[in-house]
Amino acid sequence: MKSERALSAALLLFLIMMNSGCASIERGTPHFVISTEERNLEAGIRELRAGNEQPAHNLLEKVVDGEPRAGVTDEALFRLALLSLKEEGGKGLLRAQTLLERLADKYPDSIWTRQSAQLLSHLVEVKALRNRQRELKALKEQNLSLSRDNKEMRQSLEQLKQLDLELEQRIKR
Repeated sequence: MKSERALSAALLLFLIMMNSGCASIERGTPHFVISTEERNLEAGIRELRAGNEQPAHNLLEKVVDGEPRAGVTDEALFRLALLSLKEEGGKGLLRAQTLLERLADKYPDSIWTRQSAQLLSHLVEVKALRNRQRELKALKEQNLSLSRDNKEMRQSLEQLKQLDLELEQRIKR
């Protein structure tokens, strides 16, 4: 009877340890392994909740630059992309787009990839719009320059006509 209970207890302990995720057996005691990336992600999320964006940004950068882990790195990429949107100028948008493209490329089945799909699409459209605005500005500048050249050419042509008329009048006298 005692051996059956001991066997049942051992079997129960074994099943609990097998179902506990990141558990490993070290000298008969359960030991949970949490990676540096997971700790940094958790700390980054805590910083975000506290409103400390710069420390959160730094922690999420460490996760993204560390060893890739599904469920950790993908979330960090998503959160870091959102934080990057606030960066000055167009650099933040470009950085966010790059991070979201990396997320889609490396973790296509992640929930974070699915949640970011519309944002990534929007960022791609914004980038294309900015490129068109730059092209439009360059074309306007080129048009203004050509207009000035045309005006100068018309003035030169008028001067030449005037000189030609004066020359004809001198020849007739």
